[in-house]
Amino acid sequence: MKLSMVKILTVLLLSTCFFLPALTVYAVQPITGQTPSGISFSELESRIDALMNEHAGASTPGTAIVVVHEGEIIFSRGYGWADIEKQVPVDPAATVFEYGSINKTFIWVAVMQLAEQGLLDLDADVRAYLPDTFIFEKPFTMRDLLNHSAGFADFLLGLFVNERIIEQFGSLEEILLDLQPPQIFMPGTMSAYSNWGTALAAFIVEHISGQDYAAFERENILFPANMLNTLNQPDWLGNDGFLTHKSKGYKTNGSGGFQEDLWSYIPLYPSGAMNGTAEDLAAFIIALTPPAGESGPLFANTDTLETLFTPSSPDPVNYPGTHHGFVMYSGVLPAFGHSGGTIAFRADFALVPETRFGFVLLTNSGQMNLIPSIRELLLGVPQTPAPVAGSNLPGAEAIEGRYISARRYHGNFLEFLSYTGLASAQMINIRALDENNIQLSAGGLGTAVYLQTEPYVFHIYDSSDNLLFASLLPQLRFRVEDGVPRIQIGDGGDFTYLPEGRTMAFLIVSLVIAALNAVFFFITPIVLLILFLIRRKKQSVRTRFDYFSIGFLLSGTLLVFNNLLLFMLFGINPYRTAAEVAPFIWINYVLAGLTALLLAGSIWSWRTAGEAGGKRKALFVITAVFTMLFIALLHNWNFFVLL
Repeated sequence: MKLSMVKILTVLLLSTCFFLPALTVYAVQPITGQTPSGISFSELESRIDALMNEHAGASTPGTAIVVVHEGEIIFSRGYGWADIEKQVPVDPAATVFEYGSINKTFIWVAVMQLAEQGLLDLDADVRAYLPDTFIFEKPFTMRDLLNHSAGFADFLLGLFVNERIIEQFGSLEEILLDLQPPQIFMPGTMSAYSNWGTALAAFIVEHISGQDYAAFERENILFPANMLNTLNQPDWLGNDGFLTHKSKGYKTNGSGGFQEDLWSYIPLYPSGAMNGTAEDLAAFIIALTPPAGESGPLFANTDTLETLFTPSSPDPVNYPGTHHGFVMYSGVLPAFGHSGGTIAFRADFALVPETRFGFVLLTNSGQMNLIPSIRELLLGVPQTPAPVAGSNLPGAEAIEGRYISARRYHGNFLEFLSYTGLASAQMINIRALDENNIQLSAGGLGTAVYLQTEPYVFHIYDSSDNLLFASLLPQLRFRVEDGVPRIQIGDGGDFTYLPEGRTMAFLIVSLVIAALNAVFFFITPIVLLILFLIRRKKQSVRTRFDYFSIGFLLSGTLLVFNNLLLFMLFGINPYRTAAEVAPFIWINYVLAGLTALLLAGSIWSWRTAGEAGGKRKALFVITAVFTMLFIALLHNWNFFVLL
């Protein structure tokens, strides 16, 4: 198809608008030095611009990037649009983005402030700092919360909610109690990322200090760090003056463009509801990287700041965790930071204490394509270490198999969504290529190859084909206990071998049963209705068995239909509240009970079916088999449990 010259010029103009940086530009200062990756500061502007020429308008409509060095901003620039429709450019000093889980690092700074003051012991049972309303099956410490190793399953219901209902939620304590997930791991043994556990740490700060968490954070972190354009959710809700500067959020529209998406409202707000500018987040980096020998504005002494970027696990080799809540990034020099993601925003920041270097990346799209690229550009990629000389490395075949993220749902119907990859949990497959090389496959994310350098420690190599793995999973450390392996990454990212009762074979069987039931219970009633309409004049007298068995079939159909609607609900938008899902769970109870009654009635009236009931009885037996299999499947996957 030929395009008119007007259309061609229009396309070129729009493309240029996406690729050019916004009008607000802060040029690189005349400063000597280089990034940890080796880029001279004099080349920094051109290198970042070149990277953004690849991503702006493709990965995200708008981006803010800020680079700091030795307490100063040396690069700050906005790319693309904060509002596509109104053509509002991104301004790193003024455009407000959602920080997402970067908010968690503020919680851990607050925790360390209280520890520094002697008000909190990281190794004490957290129940010492909580009201009696909190009950836990397994005791754990603040150190466990820092490492995402308190053992909690993930939660989804109530993670993000609609703007209309956010103010209906109660206090932070009430929300925590309403959304409390089960503990599925022994504390201190598995690092499973937990929004709930982090919010609990914020509530402990609140309980110890006697202040609402947002107020404590504002007075002890935001103001001292000179973050005057950053607010947490209690402060920005309804704050029109602040929200006027907030970027729109976007998602891809399937045709190479973007459409507006939702802002995020988070009941457990300390875990990810902070909003602010890129330059404000850069001020946080500056506050955490003071000159040598100084403690900076957030701590009273240098020891606390130095401790912040050390492993917080008591046994970091065998049970890696975080660096006191911060994630250690793969780079030429040790770097620490955190990423964040909400419904329509992505964020990332990192700091290098050794050189007082750092960067901030904020985008207004839910895609994370840009994050691995900017990390590699500014932090570099460490060389893959060679295998330890003279070491007797175990064969890689011992750790082959399928693994699932320890961050997963458990004990309710969301567990099925985790294991089938329909929500949150990521399943990966490990295949041994030879004695010392393995291939990691993660569905649509692609594959990566790892080399064994120490016993059961594998490093990624030739990462140019997959920057995502190189950035997020640069190293895989396996631990084999009683012949069962698991992957211990730390930072909330551990993986377990598929547990008993949740093997791949069982997952396939579950999906087959679900699919067969869907087909049977939708096609059979339609076929019977058609036959009834065709043969209604020749129809024999109906017996009680006929009525019971037809009712039994229809109740099974409704049960399947109810759960398919539940899946469709999460397919449209996975961020639901318990109140939205509860009717489906209660309907499962009602329909399962009705099905049992109709089954009993069908069996009781079997003898009254008459000689003409042979085919009907056969259909009843088939229906009974399918129904019992489906109810057993629902029970096994906890579709009768809400929370």
